[in-house]
Amino acid sequence: MSQMSSRASLEEEVYLRALTGRLVGVHEFEGLKRIAIISYPDRICESIAAAATVAYFERHGYGENKVKIFDYSPNIQETAKKIVSWGAEGVYLAFGGEQKMSLVNEVFLRSLDALRVAGFRGVLLLHVRSWLASKQLSTALQDKELLKWLRSLPEIRLFTADVNARKFYFSKVRISEDGKVSLERYREENITEEHANLLKISLPPPD
Repeated sequence: MSQMSSRASLEEEVYLRALTGRLVGVHEFEGLKRIAIISYPDRICESIAAAATVAYFERHGYGENKVKIFDYSPNIQETAKKIVSWGAEGVYLAFGGEQKMSLVNEVFLRSLDALRVAGFRGVLLLHVRSWLASKQLSTALQDKELLKWLRSLPEIRLFTADVNARKFYFSKVRISEDGKVSLERYREENITEEHANLLKISLPPPD
């Protein structure tokens, strides 16, 4: 069991993932017909995976074989093969709520490399805390093979938040040949004061 350092209670953290997951399922998953979610097997990451799935079904249509949730494990290479074999159009990496940022970065990099080796060529969907843990992808882009693979993907999507403006932003991540990263915003959504306040007090455990 990980140690929580957040000022938010576990109940508030889970509710926050319901609020955030709704926006992810509506906006970040838009246009995709088959989505694989890799979730870290803890309460908070599983919460956002479930919330995003429900929101996706409600907005974009319920049906069989549209979403599959996979738990991250040391056998991530086999999981990546299953995802590619299943024919996922998009993969959402749901990491970052209950674990130290150093661990989030580690499992994020391992998941990216497993997807690369398995031959995934679809849309990569990022969680803001994986983005932060990887220092805006810089830890991944130090690897030339990952840099080449990420640049080859048709699209990389990311959500971020501005709690003071009470906004969620959805962006496409652009990566230059020399590894410079820029964001191209394609959607923004107002959030409630309640949502913004929960984001302010929600913090991952320290490294």
